[in-house]
Amino acid sequence: MTTEDKGLVKTLTTRDIFMAGVGLVVAASTLVSDFGGWFAGGRGFALALLAMFVANLLLGLSTSELATTYPKAGALYDYGAAATPGGKGAKTVVGVFLGFLFYAMFAFAGGGETTAGAAGAQGLFDGAGSLSLWIIILTILAVIPNLLGISVLAKIELWLVILMLSIRYFFGMAGFAGFSDAGGWSLSNVPTGDFSLTAVVALGGAFAFWSFVGIEFVAPLAEETRDPTRSIPRGIIWGLVAILVTSLFMGFGTLGSLDPAFGSAASPDAPQLSIGTAMFGDFGRILMAIGTVLATFSSMTVVYASMPRILYGISRNGHFFGPLSKPFGSVHPRFRTPWVASIVTAVVYVIVAISYGAVVEQIFTAAYVWILLYAVYHVLVVASRYVNPNVTRPFKLPLIVPIVGFLFTMYLWWAAFKDPLDPADPASVTGHGFFGPRGLWIIGGSLVAAIISYALRGTAGVADHLEEEVHQEV
Repeated sequence: MTTEDKGLVKTLTTRDIFMAGVGLVVAASTLVSDFGGWFAGGRGFALALLAMFVANLLLGLSTSELATTYPKAGALYDYGAAATPGGKGAKTVVGVFLGFLFYAMFAFAGGGETTAGAAGAQGLFDGAGSLSLWIIILTILAVIPNLLGISVLAKIELWLVILMLSIRYFFGMAGFAGFSDAGGWSLSNVPTGDFSLTAVVALGGAFAFWSFVGIEFVAPLAEETRDPTRSIPRGIIWGLVAILVTSLFMGFGTLGSLDPAFGSAASPDAPQLSIGTAMFGDFGRILMAIGTVLATFSSMTVVYASMPRILYGISRNGHFFGPLSKPFGSVHPRFRTPWVASIVTAVVYVIVAISYGAVVEQIFTAAYVWILLYAVYHVLVVASRYVNPNVTRPFKLPLIVPIVGFLFTMYLWWAAFKDPLDPADPASVTGHGFFGPRGLWIIGGSLVAAIISYALRGTAGVADHLEEEVHQEV
């Protein structure tokens, strides 16, 4: 069975993967988390960025091995099924569980991202329209390119990333060159911060993690990539490097031109708008608002490419709640996109965004589970080596890479949420005691949903090709 028979076509290149990775990661929520990190940690945040770059590079390498070994749209669903020992039942439940868990976790991250972008849109239009209305508008705009085909999405993403990065570099350059209203640049304006391991890890888990998180979203696009063996690893690695350079340049440039006490007066949910106003008045606020909206649009267009493809990958094997597998496993006859899964995903994520509210809490709720999923990617690389030793691995890592990645990720997860993220106000955003129960609800709900989906598999009316997908032996 060929890719064309299943409805997806190979059109993406290394440039497209790079743009998709950068476009997803450099989002509106990263503007919030980046500036929040710089305000909280000063120069110490630069070390946190470097640490999280390493963590995400390890994740990117493990993702590259999995995505090139099993270049399927289902991503974690296919990886989990392939790496699970035992019969088809165990493989199916684990694969569907991981796919559902990733999908459910990102409902909170996507909600926070869309809400941040909606706040930017409100700032752009002087508060016109409700936040809920802007959430809906931005979601519709992000979904439309995904309904028109993956090649259309790639072209739009290219220009979005160019415009979005240009705005970030403009503010960084304005700070370094001293041509903004804030005045000249001085390193002394950037607080020294705490360079201890504890502080760096706490800043990394709370803020810097979000400067890179999401690079693995390119994995579901592997099935539509012309040469995934080359394009996936290169796109991921160069994407992470571009993100690191951008975060450091913009952070040091803008904060070096502002008063050291500026962070305490900035808006916690939209600090980028406060910085834009401080540097260029209304023009700066509008430009930063445009950058925020573009960031959300860029990020969510990739989300609405990746997430529906996970549901599509699950559904085409009849594993998505029985009869629902047929519509969710179908593609548009002309545009070759999983249009049902795309529309339903948009509706679900909008409901979460409107219902939940606070950007920061949505981000950290997702992060609590997301960091654990990072560890899962590393585990799957190791497990796949033993469960399927004869499968061709075009991009094969030394085993030390996923092992170190797993240990680093678990330490990051434990340390980042060990104490309240704001010691001066433990009731605001706190650690394991606050986010642990929320994470358990997401994990437990995903597991129950996976078991129900497996129980309904016989009513799907769809041929199950899971075995032939995950056992492509030499």
